[in-house]
Amino acid sequence: MADIDALYCSLLAADEARDAPALAAVAWQMYGQLATTAADLGALRARFRVYAAAPQASGMRWSALR
Repeated sequence: MADIDALYCSLLAADEARDAPALAAVAWQMYGQLATTAADLGALRARFRVYAAAPQASGMRWSALR
């Protein structure tokens, strides 16, 4: 996937050029990139919750140590 910073530069260039089709295409690419990132973060949060709820070798839960 394209880097979000590169997409932002492309978005600015398309805006400066007043190229509506390119602007729309880059905006949709950014939207897709951000949606994927949000989904990845949601999956990561779920894994952390499972880890925090699991007993550790010491017998204590990670959440009890905070």
